[in-house]
Amino acid sequence: MIRIALIGIVGLMIVSCHTPKKMVEEQPKIEPQKETNQVPADKNEVFYLGLVQILDCGVTIQITSGETKNTVSPINLDSKLQVNNLRLKLKFKQVDERASGCMEFQAIEITEVFAVR
Repeated sequence: MIRIALIGIVGLMIVSCHTPKKMVEEQPKIEPQKETNQVPADKNEVFYLGLVQILDCGVTIQITSGETKNTVSPINLDSKLQVNNLRLKLKFKQVDERASGCMEFQAIEITEVFAVR
């Protein structure tokens, strides 16, 4: 009787530890971060993280939105914040014109900004 009980318990342990193939899920593929020159659509509702970059053509900000990175050219960034690799939180709006310095990047007008560590 004890043998039958032990065999039953061991059998349950083996069955419960076995995971069927249908229950195993594949890990989602992680794509590398994409870099574009398009500005996120919901730019006025949330703060975005940005990284100031001083290029030969002038000041740019690399904005991170999810897994995409966008480089933009601010038209009104305070000179105190124009420090290479300074991290910012900012709200902005897209401007139709191109910035005077870095013509290849979309111009933005910053509405709110502060430095973060």
